[in-house]
Amino acid sequence: IDRALAAEKSPAVRDRLELARATTLLASHDAAKRLQAAEALQLARSPDIKLLLNEQLSHEDDPKVKAAIQAAIAKINEGLAWGDRLGVLFTGASLGSILLLAALGLAITYGLMGVINMAHGELIMIGAYATYMMQVVFQRYLPESAFGWYLVAAVPVSFLASALVGAVLERGVIRFLYGRPLETLLATWGISLVLIQSVRSLFGAQNVGVENPSWMSGGWQVLPNLMLPYNRLVIIGF
Repeated sequence: IDRALAAEKSPAVRDRLELARATTLLASHDAAKRLQAAEALQLARSPDIKLLLNEQLSHEDDPKVKAAIQAAIAKINEGLAWGDRLGVLFTGASLGSILLLAALGLAITYGLMGVINMAHGELIMIGAYATYMMQVVFQRYLPESAFGWYLVAAVPVSFLASALVGAVLERGVIRFLYGRPLETLLATWGISLVLIQSVRSLFGAQNVGVENPSWMSGGWQVLPNLMLPYNRLVIIGF
C-alpha cells in the first residue's frame, strides 16, 4: 500500500489507499500506529469503518488509542447523522410529490366543478394500468433496445386514458349531479368501486409490476449512507 501511495497521482485513488492503509494499521501491535489509524479513519464517514472501529474498541487496551477511537466514532456518527437527515428529507419530498399530485387533482376538481370526486384515486389507477399496458406493448411488439422508452410513451397514453374515463363519467353521471355535493360524493364512490372491480376482472386481483427502464435504475451516491435513487429523482422532477 505504501508503494502504491508513493506512485499514485489521482487524489481519489490516494484517499482510498490512505483508508486501506489506516484500516491495516488499526490491527497493528504498535500503539502509535493504531493511534495514527484511528485519527485517519475519523474522516471516513462510513458505516463499515464505524463497525471496524467499534470492534477494535471492544478489545483496545491503550487509553490514548481508545480515546482516539471513541473520538473517531463520534465524528463518524456526526457525519452519518447528516446522511440520515438528508435521506428522510429526500424520502419525504419524493412521497410528498406523489401526494401533492393527487391533492392538486382533488382541489382543482372541487374548486372548478364543485364535485367531491371519490373516484379520483381510481382515475390515477387507470393511468397506472395504462403505463403497465405500454410496458407490455413494448415488451411484446417492439425491439428490446426500445424498452427503455416505454415510460416516456406511457406519459401521454396514461393522461389520455384517465381523461377518456373521466370524460365518460362526467358526461354519463356527474353532469346530472352538479350542485348536489352529497349525491356526487355517493355516486363517485360507487363509480370507484365499479372501476376497481373492472380492473380486477381485466388484470386479476394481484398487483402487476412496472419495471424501471435502464436509465432510471441505480442512484446517485451523495454520502456513504445516502443514495438518491434515479427513479425518485425523476418522480420529483416530473
